[in-house]
Amino acid sequence: MAAIRGNSGVININPGGSGDVALANITSYTLDTTQDTAETSAMGSTRRTFIKTMHSFSGSADFIVEDGASTVQFEAISSLDFDTDTDQVAVFTFLPEGTGGTSMSGTAIITGMSITSSFDGAVTGSLTFQGTGQLTMTGV
Repeated sequence: MAAIRGNSGVININPGGSGDVALANITSYTLDTTQDTAETSAMGSTRRTFIKTMHSFSGSADFIVEDGASTVQFEAISSLDFDTDTDQVAVFTFLPEGTGGTSMSGTAIITGMSITSSFDGAVTGSLTFQGTGQLTMTGV
């Protein structure tokens, strides 16, 4: 089995219909998928049984903040408007192998972004999101 190098990953984000842009300077990301279940065990049975119900995905991406104001990270956060009822969605495409191989994509609500700065390191950021709808996986 050939392993995938972690430093090959790419995340493309489309923060508002403006076209795909690679999330710059990624240092790590997490994509979580869950499958909820409901118990269907009845009285008298000796084994629990379950059925699948709802599926969801969420995650985060960590990055080094670029010098300059035209980065996709700031475009994504500037599209957030926590004071309205409008869902702020973006299309995320995760490419663990870079430009080829496995691809995972779906629409997500950007739930937050944080920027961290310290006197002895680079300025870093983290973007979090909650998927809405289906996560499409190809080549998995």
